[in-house]
Amino acid sequence: MKFSTVTMFRKNLSAKKTYPVYFLAGEDTFLLEDSIKRIEKKINVDDLNREIFQATESSGSDILNSVETLPFLTDKRLVILKSANKLKNDDFKIITKIIENPVDTTCFIIVFPDKIKNSTSKRKDLISLCEQSDNCYCVDCKKPYEKDVKIFIQEEFNNRGKTIEPDVVQQIINDAGLDLQNVSSEIEKISLYLGNDKKAVTVEDFVKISGFTKEINIFMLTNSIEEKNLNYSLFIIEQMLKAGESAIGILSTISGTIRKMLTAKSLMEEKNYTSQDALNYIRVYSYFQYKYAANLSKYSLVHLKRSLKEILKTDIALKTGKADDKSAIENLVLFICK
Repeated sequence: MKFSTVTMFRKNLSAKKTYPVYFLAGEDTFLLEDSIKRIEKKINVDDLNREIFQATESSGSDILNSVETLPFLTDKRLVILKSANKLKNDDFKIITKIIENPVDTTCFIIVFPDKIKNSTSKRKDLISLCEQSDNCYCVDCKKPYEKDVKIFIQEEFNNRGKTIEPDVVQQIINDAGLDLQNVSSEIEKISLYLGNDKKAVTVEDFVKISGFTKEINIFMLTNSIEEKNLNYSLFIIEQMLKAGESAIGILSTISGTIRKMLTAKSLMEEKNYTSQDALNYIRVYSYFQYKYAANLSKYSLVHLKRSLKEILKTDIALKTGKADDKSAIENLVLFICK
């Protein structure tokens, strides 16, 4: 059977009976282990009817004996073969027989922790064998792209009966990266903090849980200025200065935010760009474009140009010592968000 995505595998597993053989291949350890757990839950086996083998430490005959063993007080056994990309030739021949003639009372999971395409493993023949077998359900557990991780985060919170703001999804990725194990830990931490009663995950929740790190402060300041949220912008600036962030560094963040908004506004009003084309130009993800456009409408082109001049004046004041750090930055934000 041709390789299925993880998403399709999950849908198939929830809707249909299990296959006699599952071939889980790919580099993402989290997806491999998560897929095993989902199959285990579907079959509902206990420790007496589950056996795990490592290809580097077990013989093919031992694996075959386990597969052929009848389940104890249940309908199915589960046999898991890990590191299958390192199978020896003699053992591979035995595994081939199991795939070609599966045992009805056993679900056999083969874990192949390597790429499907451009695999460096000597056991590429196992990939071909499983892909061509009608008895085997093949799952591609490759490392996810950013869009896949966003979907994963949303689905995990949905499964917990919660919704999550897009900005928080992006910030989780900014902090945890695309490693699903790290992302999953963040999701668990947030869910435990919020408990069962709170159903919506907001930016404010995330900040409380994660603490005011430099990266979060920059993200929050940018977001609050875009929204013209004066009070929250001043609060974040205070946190940044307390944490030792330089006024010049904060000014750089504000400058980048205003320049980005000014570019989009100029393209729309002076170059007749559509809103979508302008936001694509400044590289705003399509998922966030509606919110960004709404925030942009709060600013006039004239005011953004004046704000840029104020940024220059603030830069000079800070570098010449004409104003203290806190007053200079706060007065600038007062001007921008007025």
